[in-house]
Amino acid sequence: MERSDFMNKVREIQLGELSLLKNFIAICSKHDLRYYALGGTLLGAIRHKGFIPWDDDMDLGMPRKDYEKFISICKKELPEHVILRLHDDNLGNTSIMDTSLQVPFGDELCSPFIDIFPLDGYPDDRFHYFIYTNKIKFYRALSKISVIDRLHERDRGSFENAIVKVSRALKLNKLLNTSKINKKLQSIIKQYDYETSNMVGNVLGSYRERELARKEVFGEPQLLEFENLEISCHANPDEYLTKIYGDYMKLPKEAERKGHFGVLWENKIE
Repeated sequence: MERSDFMNKVREIQLGELSLLKNFIAICSKHDLRYYALGGTLLGAIRHKGFIPWDDDMDLGMPRKDYEKFISICKKELPEHVILRLHDDNLGNTSIMDTSLQVPFGDELCSPFIDIFPLDGYPDDRFHYFIYTNKIKFYRALSKISVIDRLHERDRGSFENAIVKVSRALKLNKLLNTSKINKKLQSIIKQYDYETSNMVGNVLGSYRERELARKEVFGEPQLLEFENLEISCHANPDEYLTKIYGDYMKLPKEAERKGHFGVLWENKIE
């Protein structure tokens, strides 16, 4: 597959995700639900006024009570071809997927989807921050160990990298119950309420503590241009994006410009 063919497929996925986003926004508006663009989706809104050109997914976050209300009502509100998927892994998020569109990447057929993450509170005093952070790291590591045979090779930071390496060697996954561990992890992250906390964020996000911010950074959502729509974003997106990406207006190197489906494409051409 030529690079141009690949980018055309990415664009097809993006257009499908825009349709999903339109449905999602309509439900949130109807039921007065708050949400925020997260990670690369917010970065795209700021830097590109839409998708990052090579990005093939969307990440949104909702304060916990809005998130749970969305899950309870969305099955009645979404079109029949859009399904809700509740993930029972340690991320504990959900996604909506358009099953009417399937785009081939390598040997796999991929459908447009939007990941939706709960936003929770977090302790902001130094002592409880340290205790809580390490408790989450511990259960997150246990969850990873329990599915060690299914983990993809990637950099998870020195602590988790070491845990994964030792666990594979000792086959520790056979001693652990994934479901019980993840239920415990989900109960932990609900300890601090979004509404009453000074620090909030996507507690189990891929960027770990960098996804946490003062509640004022999220603040009253502002609408920013995103392709042919307007998307709800942080009151202070600069502080949030700088914490995650540093100089976020600088484009990454060409070799680093890939999304989720880019791996499938690379595997196909190797």
